[in-house]
Amino acid sequence: MSATLTQPKTAPAPRPRPDEGPKPGSTLPLVIEVGCEEIPARFLSAAQSRLAERLRAALAAAQLLPESNSGGESVRGYSTPRRLVACAPHLLKKQPDRTEETMGPPVKVAFDAEGRPTRAAQSFAEKNGVDVDDLIRKTTPKGEYLAARRSIAGRDAYEVLCEALPGVIAGMGFPKSMYWTGKSGPRFVRPIRWLLALLGEGRRARVVPFEIAGVPAGCWTYRHRRSGAGRMRVRSFADYVEKLREGMVELDPARRRATVQSEVQALLEGTGLRVVPDKDLEDWIVASTEWPKAILGGFDERFLKLPREILVTVMRDHQKYFAVENQAGGLQPRFVTVLNVEGDPRGIIRAGHERVLKARFTDAEFFWNADQKAPLASREELLTRVTYQTKLGSYAEKMFRVLAVATRIQEWLGAHAGLAIDLAVLTRAVRLSKCDLTTQMVQEFPELQGIVGGLYARAQGEPPDVWEAVYDQYLPQGMEDACPRHAVGAVVSLADKIDSVAAGFVVGLDPTGSSDPFALRRQGNGVIKILIETPLPVPLNELAYHAVYGLYGPNVEWSRSRDQAMPAVLDFLAERLRFYLEERRGFRYDTVRATISAGCQVPLEAVRRAEALEQIRGTENFEVLAAGAKRIRNILTKSATGNDFSAGMVDESKIEPGPEAELYAAYRSVSEEAGKLNAAGDYARALRAIATLRPPVDRFFDKVLVMAEDATVRQNRLRLLAQLNQLFSGIADLSQIESAT
Repeated sequence: MSATLTQPKTAPAPRPRPDEGPKPGSTLPLVIEVGCEEIPARFLSAAQSRLAERLRAALAAAQLLPESNSGGESVRGYSTPRRLVACAPHLLKKQPDRTEETMGPPVKVAFDAEGRPTRAAQSFAEKNGVDVDDLIRKTTPKGEYLAARRSIAGRDAYEVLCEALPGVIAGMGFPKSMYWTGKSGPRFVRPIRWLLALLGEGRRARVVPFEIAGVPAGCWTYRHRRSGAGRMRVRSFADYVEKLREGMVELDPARRRATVQSEVQALLEGTGLRVVPDKDLEDWIVASTEWPKAILGGFDERFLKLPREILVTVMRDHQKYFAVENQAGGLQPRFVTVLNVEGDPRGIIRAGHERVLKARFTDAEFFWNADQKAPLASREELLTRVTYQTKLGSYAEKMFRVLAVATRIQEWLGAHAGLAIDLAVLTRAVRLSKCDLTTQMVQEFPELQGIVGGLYARAQGEPPDVWEAVYDQYLPQGMEDACPRHAVGAVVSLADKIDSVAAGFVVGLDPTGSSDPFALRRQGNGVIKILIETPLPVPLNELAYHAVYGLYGPNVEWSRSRDQAMPAVLDFLAERLRFYLEERRGFRYDTVRATISAGCQVPLEAVRRAEALEQIRGTENFEVLAAGAKRIRNILTKSATGNDFSAGMVDESKIEPGPEAELYAAYRSVSEEAGKLNAAGDYARALRAIATLRPPVDRFFDKVLVMAEDATVRQNRLRLLAQLNQLFSGIADLSQIESAT
C-alpha cells in the first residue's frame, strides 16, 4: 500500500454503450408455466397480465433484458383456466459486467496537511479491497470526497433465475387467494399442481430448478383432461405450444376468442339467425375453456311468452348460453353453448343442456305467474323484513329516505331549472321501486331486480313513466351503461345512488385503496354520469346535503356525524367527477385539475368549462398567459405575506402610468366582457377574452416591480394581482395548466 497520495485520480468518463441490440447467439428464450386447478374466469385475464409484468420487472431489475428488447413486449403472457404462462423470447445469457462506486470520507479528512493518507483513507481502501493509490476523487455539492471503484462480473442468467422465479410466482396477488398446504405455506389463486421453467431450447434447454409449496419446476406440461392425463416433455416454447394443441389446449386467449366467434358463426350460417351480442359472456367463455367447441340447442316455443329479459338472463347468467334472435331482433327458441371438449357427435351433451334449460324456464314461468297474484304495491309492507345493510336497516327505511331525497330534487328542478316532474308519478315510482325484492322471481334470479319490478308494473297497468322508472332504477351500473330513459327514472336512480353514498360514509363503509365493500365508487360514478348525461343541473352540495342530513332510521349504526360526513361526501363526489372527466371524456389531467379547482358544484357546467378550456389550449396567448397566472399565484401565496397587503379594491390614484395603468385598464375591460360571457355560459369566448390580457401582463412583469419598497404601492399592486388571479381562476384555474401540450 502506498504511503502517500498527493494527486488522487479523477473519475474516467464512462464508456459509450453500443446500441445495436443483442447479437445472434447472445440471448436465450425463457418460458414459465404455473399449472393450477381451475382459475375463476373473472381472475384469469388480470392474472395473465400480472405474471408477465412481474417477470418483466424481475428480468429488468436483474439486467437480463437486452436494451433493444426491454419494453412491454419483452415478456408475453398467455393463459388457460388451468395455467398461467409467461414467455421471454430474448434473455441475455449473463448479466453485463458493471462498475460499482462506493463513496468514502471527504478528501480533507482523508489526507493530512502534507498530503499523506490518514487512517480514514487507509481503512476505506482496505474495506473495499483496493489500494489507496486506486481511490478516486468525486466532486459533490458538499465538497470533494474519496470513492472506490470496482468492477463486478455479471452472473449467469441461469443462476439469477433460480433465485428470482420463486418470488415472481409466489408474490402474485389476487382478489381472492387460498392456502392448500397450511397457513404457513404460500397463497395462490388456486392450488399449484405443476411448474414448468425452461431456459433455452432444443437439446441445450435447461430446467431452472426451484420449487413452490413442494412442487418442483420441470420441463413437463399437461394436456386437456379429456385428452388423457399423461404429461408431455417440452423442449422450447414453439414445441410447448404445438404439443398443447395436440393435447386439445389452445394457449392463446385471442385464438380461443377467434375460435368461439367462428364456431358460432358457422352454426348459424344460412339460418338468418344471430346470437344476441354479449361481450361479457364471450369473455367468460374464453377464460373458461381450453378447447372451445360450440353447439346449437333449442327449447319449447311456449317459453317465448315470458319477457325477453327473463329468458336472456336465465340463458346468459345462469347457463352461460348465447341467446339467439332473428334479424329483426325477435328472440328465437334456440341457444348456443360452448363446450370445453372436442365435440358432441351423438348429441348427448346438447340434450342434457336442453333438459337443464327447460327446468330453469319452467321455474321462471311459475314465478312469473305466482308473483303477479299479488299487486306489486301490496308488497311494500314486506320490505320491513328485507335487510338493506346490517348497519343501515331495512329496504323500507331506505325507500322512504330515497323518496325524501327524490322529492327535494323534484322541488329544486322545478324552482331553479324549469324542469317540471309530476310529484305523484315520482312518488309512485319510488314506492314501487324496491317491491320486487320480495318476489320469488328476484329471489331466484337476483340479477333481475329492478327489471322484474318494471315488468310486473307494466303488466299490472302502471303508466309508462312509472314502470320505466322502476325498470331503469339501477342504471347506470357502469361508465358504458345508458342512463335512465326519462327524467322520472333519472331522479329515482339519482336519489337511490346518493342515498347509498351518504349512508355508506355515515356508517364508515368508505372505499379505501382497492377496497370498496359497499360499491360506493360505482354509485358515485352513477351520480356524476346521470347529472351530466341526462342532464340534471342539480348542484352537488344540494344533493349531498339532502342525502346526508336526511339520513335517519332506528337501525343506522353511526360511525361519524352528519357534519363529519358532509365534507367527506363532497370530496368523494369531486373525485368521482375528476375520474369521469379524465376517463370517460378524455380531458387532459391538468385541464381537469384547473376546472375542478375553479369549482365543481354543477357537474354539467364543469364539463362545459373543461370543453371550453380544451378548445383554446395551444394558442400562443393562452399558454403564455397560463404561465403568467402561475406566476401571479406564486407571488400571492409564496412571496407576499399578511403584512404586504390585505383584501380590498385597487386604489386607482396609486396606479402608475405606463404598463401598470395599461394592465389595470385592460383588466377592467376584459373582466366586464368575460363576466357577461361567463354568465351566459359562453365559456370559450370568455376564455378567449381573458387570453387577450397576455401582452399587458407580460409588459407589467417586465417593467414593474411588484414588491416595491413603498408599502402602499406594494399593497396596491398585490391587490391588482389578486383581482387578476380571481379572473384567471373563475372558469378554470389557469395557474394549474402545466405547459403548452
